[in-house]
Amino acid sequence: MADKKVDLNNLTPEQESAAVSELRELLGDQGSQYDDRTLLRFLIARQLNAQKAKEMLEGYSAWREKDGIDKLPLPGVNGNSVMQNVRGFQSVPDSNWDLNAPDMPEEFKVFGPCMGGGCFHKVDKEGFPIFIERTGYHDVKGLAQKCPPNVMLDWHVRNNEFVINVIMPECEKRLGKPVEKHCVIFDCTGLGIWQFDMTGLNLLKAVSDLDSKVYPERLGKLFIVNAPGIFARAWKIISRWLDKRILEKIFICGADYKDVLLQHIDANNLPDFLGGTCTCSHMPGGCVPSAYLDRKRAAGADDEFQHNATIGSAGHTYEIEVPDDETGQNLKLNLKFRSTKKAVHFEIKHRKAGGEERVIRESETHDSHKEVVRQDLPAEPGTYVLSWQKPSGGMSFFNSVSLDYSVDVDTVNGVDIVTEHVVVHPVGESVSDSDGSQGDSSPVDDKMANLSV
Repeated sequence: MADKKVDLNNLTPEQESAAVSELRELLGDQGSQYDDRTLLRFLIARQLNAQKAKEMLEGYSAWREKDGIDKLPLPGVNGNSVMQNVRGFQSVPDSNWDLNAPDMPEEFKVFGPCMGGGCFHKVDKEGFPIFIERTGYHDVKGLAQKCPPNVMLDWHVRNNEFVINVIMPECEKRLGKPVEKHCVIFDCTGLGIWQFDMTGLNLLKAVSDLDSKVYPERLGKLFIVNAPGIFARAWKIISRWLDKRILEKIFICGADYKDVLLQHIDANNLPDFLGGTCTCSHMPGGCVPSAYLDRKRAAGADDEFQHNATIGSAGHTYEIEVPDDETGQNLKLNLKFRSTKKAVHFEIKHRKAGGEERVIRESETHDSHKEVVRQDLPAEPGTYVLSWQKPSGGMSFFNSVSLDYSVDVDTVNGVDIVTEHVVVHPVGESVSDSDGSQGDSSPVDDKMANLSV
């Protein structure tokens, strides 16, 4: 029945019925083990080519039998521990992935701390379960060393079986109609060149290949947010691995990602760091717990930072404007920052409303990779321009520096002042706020960006 003119995203009931009937005829008695929805997913994955869908189904059945998939303990069921953080479902109480659980496979305990953090977190506006991953916080090299592909696939399959057999049926009951897909958000905050390790990327390829073969048509939409300029280079590799239909479902979002996400997800179901209002404050780690963030807070003496940026050859600049109507108050500018791997050069300038600019703090080197740098100074109306540069030497592509920082203005007595914040940074750099807002992202090739909704 394959027809290039058929819109696979909007099949009529007649088209679906005809395609399923053709496949059932090819399968014979073997087809009795599959419901129509399963057959249709495999048909769509093969552009309604019944013969190719049959071959794909046979490979799927052989894989489940060979790897004993139906014998695996189902996470979250019958006392089995979850293997991913879970929020917002009735069939499984809100839970965190406990690496020390007695039934946790030893191999998972080894690589678990290298994961940046993930969570099955509530549902989108279509009623599809949402999975959020803090992609930018993965220790990719650690995963490459501690997690062989077969172990990663084992963990991935168990979580897939969990969402398909536990969470999706619950969503179906809520909606009163079939739910077979899920919504995914990859948050690339913190992503840097040091994470693009080919062994680690091959783990991603192994997962992608498996999903294409045995979990077809399970992805509703994938939103990649806070993608830095360096992501474009990795995307050229990753996109080659993906099926055309998968590529059609991927949205690489720029500075307006919050608006895009909120068109698909209600604010109360979206974490605050992604532009929603949910905090899951009743759970340790909030909406999407992260071992990486836990370690980072510990290293920084529990410091919290408003912003994160990657400093390339062009440096990073942040502006904060003190309104004229605050004249007469004794104000001070408070700031703190830290960097990874290297010291940074830091400078502060002040620009008056008329454009006159002067240097407040001369550029000097700070060992912010060793300890948090804290400064405060008297403030006056105008715009303060804070600039960071990485040390010279080496290829900028391989020597970018991750920067965390906070800046605010208050009175000498500690009363917060309402200020205007403007984030300025060059092409190839990305910055994100702790509340999920983002400055202008580097432009992504039109062929890879999909901001339509």
